[in-house]
Amino acid sequence: MKEQMKRIMTILSERLDKYGFKKKGYNYFVRMADEKTIQNIGFSIATHGEKHALYLSPSPGIVYKDVSELEMQLRNLGVSKYPDYVGAMLCSPIGYLMPARDYIEWKFMLSEDNIAEKVNAMVDAIIEYGIPYMEKLVDRDEVVYGMEIGKYGGAREFVLPILHYLRGNSERALECINEFIKKFSAASHLEDSEADTLGRLLEEGDRLYEINNGLKSYLDFADNFKQMINCHDR
Repeated sequence: MKEQMKRIMTILSERLDKYGFKKKGYNYFVRMADEKTIQNIGFSIATHGEKHALYLSPSPGIVYKDVSELEMQLRNLGVSKYPDYVGAMLCSPIGYLMPARDYIEWKFMLSEDNIAEKVNAMVDAIIEYGIPYMEKLVDRDEVVYGMEIGKYGGAREFVLPILHYLRGNSERALECINEFIKKFSAASHLEDSEADTLGRLLEEGDRLYEINNGLKSYLDFADNFKQMINCHDR
């Protein structure tokens, strides 16, 4: 299937290059919307257990480089070993952007000689539905509003506070963090050290609850975020 995949990627490259997307890595096509904004198209590749078959599904998305860098820092993740275009901040499988609003894949068989029609159909879907979606995501006002009302998913608990902070709205950023902390809280009491951390972050008299896995992974980020804002406000 390597040769078949090579043929598929050659056709994708020829078509998407006209829209400024360049092939990166094994299954990404990337273009810069501006110096801080990467638009990318990642292709999920599966066989579903079938011999001599490949299933491809494109997912258009976006990465804000400044948001990603600050998130890595605040989550104590160190330096990523992956290129900055890998792992879209917001993305959607193309099928959910199309009228049917359902997951879609294109199937390619080793024995197929004429694959151009299927590849071109896939690119047509990207052009008609994926590129306008990525263009909309360049507008950070649109993304903040969409995240606030639940229109956009992604890692909202990290991205939304950072976007508010970078836009100069630290107050709303902290409100978002407190809302996510409460959302992740479970039903029984915290350990003393965890209660102290939550109490310091929330700065209010709410009853504190046991940390579940989601909240455990969030507390360090929230603590670092608040320290960053306190330093900035001095």
